[in-house]
Amino acid sequence: MGTHEKTIIIILSCFPPFVMAVFLNRLDRRDAFHYTSNPFRGGAVMSKIGLWWRAARPFSFTVSLIPPILGGLIALVENPGIQFSLFHYILAGIGCMTAHAGANLVSDYYDFKTRVDRQGTFGSSGLLVAGIMSPEQVLRGGCIALGIAGVIGAYLVWVTPGGTFLIGLILLGGLLGIFYTAKPFEFKYHALGDLAVFISFGPAMVLGAYFVQAHHFSWKPILYSIPVGLLVDAVLHSNNLRDIANDSVVNIKTVPILIGEKWAKTMYQALVFGAYLSTLLLVGFGSLTAFALLAFLSLPLAVRVVNMVRHKERVPPDQFALVDAATAQVHLSFGLLMVVGLALRYLLT
Repeated sequence: MGTHEKTIIIILSCFPPFVMAVFLNRLDRRDAFHYTSNPFRGGAVMSKIGLWWRAARPFSFTVSLIPPILGGLIALVENPGIQFSLFHYILAGIGCMTAHAGANLVSDYYDFKTRVDRQGTFGSSGLLVAGIMSPEQVLRGGCIALGIAGVIGAYLVWVTPGGTFLIGLILLGGLLGIFYTAKPFEFKYHALGDLAVFISFGPAMVLGAYFVQAHHFSWKPILYSIPVGLLVDAVLHSNNLRDIANDSVVNIKTVPILIGEKWAKTMYQALVFGAYLSTLLLVGFGSLTAFALLAFLSLPLAVRVVNMVRHKERVPPDQFALVDAATAQVHLSFGLLMVVGLALRYLLT
């Protein structure tokens, strides 16, 4: 592969997470959105595109953006000389993020129907609670997004040598995404949400993107996905920790509800710092490139958010309401630096 092609791959790998980092840094979900009775008309109007953008919860897209980028780069680093498809690399990323958007919308529908999301709670986009969109609209949008992701997945299965392997990963992701809140499994409501998001946004996505390029199974993308998978779970766990009181009212079970706030705080620290420890172990005892240690540059941000959780009782509620977005920033910073590390390893190969 020539220098020109390498440069394009590196730019496409690093630029989207960088843009997402800028977006998250400027995002403040406490900002009020002003609507007229018809949100598509009037002076202070949100466009249809902006409305659906907010409904998809874009602050969370870091967890579906980083894994496919990592998977593609791992394939390049671990398989010198492979025929890398830039088009399939981009398509895998779009597919993962579209599936994530669809799962978010479906989750919002069921959370609203079960009153997990209601007036005074912090979860979801808030559009259903505010009455700006109808539940049917949100569910329909979720089904369309999942359908688009399914078409992308089917295409990748068709064009990838040995692509039938991808069917299992796609079905697993669909199962965990749809039934995260939908019956009969309702993983989120039975304290299985942590496991679902770890698998979906860790090993499954990274391995899938790896297979699209390398055309064979390997344990390395699964192992290398552990740090980002732990941080994805930390995003969910911070959300559930914040919502212990609100979730308890509707009689659902999350891990923080089961173990209590004290141990939930400890678990949050274990998830965040576990990402750094597992990276160190993968570099020291595995074959992960030492450039991946660049991820440790995000440690000060992680410590700041961990301290916010440790001293939750001292943090104003409106500030702690953003703990999930703050944890997503840690995930993105960590993931972006790991992407840069793998990119440097690739360039120096």
